[in-house]
Amino acid sequence: MNDVRKVIYTTIALFLGVLVFWISIIYLSSCGFTLTCRQAAPKIYGTPIPTLIPAKFSVPTQYIPAPPTATALPDLTPEAETHVSGQPDIARPSNPGGPGAAIDLVGNKENGKQIFEVNCQICHGAEGVGGYPNPGSADGVVPPLNPIDPTLIDPDLKTFATNIDLFIEHGSVPEAMNGIPARSMPAWGDRGALTPQEIADVIAYLISLNK
Repeated sequence: MNDVRKVIYTTIALFLGVLVFWISIIYLSSCGFTLTCRQAAPKIYGTPIPTLIPAKFSVPTQYIPAPPTATALPDLTPEAETHVSGQPDIARPSNPGGPGAAIDLVGNKENGKQIFEVNCQICHGAEGVGGYPNPGSADGVVPPLNPIDPTLIDPDLKTFATNIDLFIEHGSVPEAMNGIPARSMPAWGDRGALTPQEIADVIAYLISLNK
């Protein structure tokens, strides 16, 4: 019995000895005679940083907008009036500015007559017949609205309304002669003295006087 145990113990001891010897051989081949085993760690080789060369882009093509095309609607400011050969210049107020919101509204000539009598008749006379003196102006009198300046009349009602609206919206100072005109057209729209609807009503009334 004791002999069997000795054989077993001897076999186990030999196996463990061989195992330790084999592990030692593997360790020495990998790490050498050192306890840190730095050689077993994989080596990382750094790669060179590539040279950054700035890219060269072609110069972008400059955008040149096409020249504006002519439109059918004329510039309504006094600074840009145009004259068509054989036709008189359309009268424009001295004060700059375009048409207001009134030209897009439907005017009531009856209301316009009442507004005219309260605000405009004092200078332009009953029913716009004019004749009131205006010292200091080139004409010497306030221009009549009945009949109105013929250059303002147009068969297209919106164009006709626009021509009148410019004076009511922005006002106008008559051409002076030997002084400053005593009477000038107020800027009813710019001052907010009349609403766009009230201006549209006055325009409708003036157009009705100039059928």
